[in-house]
Amino acid sequence: MRRTTRALVLLIAVVVLASACGARVSDEQVEAAGGSGGGGTGFAAGSGDAASGDGTTTGGGGGDTTASGEGGVSTVDGGGEATTDGGAGGGAAAPAAPSGGNGGATDIGVTADQVVVGNISTLSGPVPGLFQGAVVGAQAVVAYQNSKGGMFGRKFKLDVRDDQFDTGQNRALTTEQIGKVFAFLGSFSLYDDAGADAIAKSGIPDVSYSLSGPRRSIPNNFAVQPAVDGGAPTSGFIWFKNKFPEAIKAVGTIYGDVPASKASHTAYKAAAQSVGFNYVYERGTQPTETDYTADVVRMRQAGVKMVFLIATDDKTTARLLKAMNQQGFKPEVVSANYMPTLPGLAGDAAEGVYGPAGSSLFGGEDSGVIPEVGLMNEWVNKVKPGYKSDVFSTYAWASGRLLFQAMEAAGPQVTRAKVLAELKKIDKFTANDLLAEAGPASKRPSTCMLMSQIKGGKYTRVEPAKGFFCLGPYHRS
Repeated sequence: MRRTTRALVLLIAVVVLASACGARVSDEQVEAAGGSGGGGTGFAAGSGDAASGDGTTTGGGGGDTTASGEGGVSTVDGGGEATTDGGAGGGAAAPAAPSGGNGGATDIGVTADQVVVGNISTLSGPVPGLFQGAVVGAQAVVAYQNSKGGMFGRKFKLDVRDDQFDTGQNRALTTEQIGKVFAFLGSFSLYDDAGADAIAKSGIPDVSYSLSGPRRSIPNNFAVQPAVDGGAPTSGFIWFKNKFPEAIKAVGTIYGDVPASKASHTAYKAAAQSVGFNYVYERGTQPTETDYTADVVRMRQAGVKMVFLIATDDKTTARLLKAMNQQGFKPEVVSANYMPTLPGLAGDAAEGVYGPAGSSLFGGEDSGVIPEVGLMNEWVNKVKPGYKSDVFSTYAWASGRLLFQAMEAAGPQVTRAKVLAELKKIDKFTANDLLAEAGPASKRPSTCMLMSQIKGGKYTRVEPAKGFFCLGPYHRS
């Protein structure tokens, strides 16, 4: 019982990440971990199966995948049979090995013709497939890089490990991979703090988005979107203030009534208030709730002109929107995180909802605007046909782009120390406009975003036409 409760608490805690980037764990996954389903607070890992019943991971079509039940160990040789004609999946060829050779085995995980990178993610345990997207995104970026020739005569190999939702397993796998792989790429785990000390002492390049403070704070962790506890960007709030100055004077919201979700709500509320937002209605909800009619009635009575949601999952958001629609409650503005699943879940009730985002519309809506979105989705579908990109695959893909940029700058005789030195120089990073600019080197969070809106059942860009706007500072509570 204690183990099940711990699993549920950890799942709910990840809503802090959800507020920043729109990731979600579904109600079904919460229920599988011991929750009660219903409204749910958390985020969804995406579509597709990440793990079979015996705990082995399933790979994609873009690479050869082998797996064993012990530790969920798998190795992926990115590239496989995937080819490119130089179009959307093409690009400049990778740098070839110099005439004098690349130095051969220059460091751990490196030989004359191969570099092994590691990924430790939660793929099985109480919530099968929790962070499958992180593996798919890492597979995709490795396959893409290999399709260009790898780098300096070496191809990349991705070594995937499943920590099985277990802190001891994560620690053991981290220690093992430190001695075998050159770098970490795109790992995603609720227990990512378990090996933080070992990672820090080893000096291994750790290019992964961390969910824990201890992992984020180590000097050799480089996140494509650094996070700060208790902080929130103000650009989106300023955008709403400029467009709807009267609406922000009467804001209503609901949020998950659990510590992490409340902390997220508190941080974003403080950022909103710093630019003039006035909250007239707010309530913490329970995971078991499914009917939000009473909230709608109270919002109307309180004179709410803007509904702003930052700490609710896609299904809770959809239920609230449907209740608003049924009650004929139409405030001037409704805003919720960009969630590609929301239009399908809420139907007509989602029409007109604004979706601020610190990333491009990675669900595919931005493919014609941001070439990197189309490129990523192309390769995601090469390694796992039919998979819908989520925030985890997006961050893993971007992490690969960051790591490979540093490795190319480090030169053919690559070492961990050289790559770390190059990573420390990269403090303006967007992964080609896939993400709003942030500073991996200084752990600087992004202050920029874009605004989208659901029109005709799908998200469309409102502003800017390309890239992101930066209107205000990052607010720290």
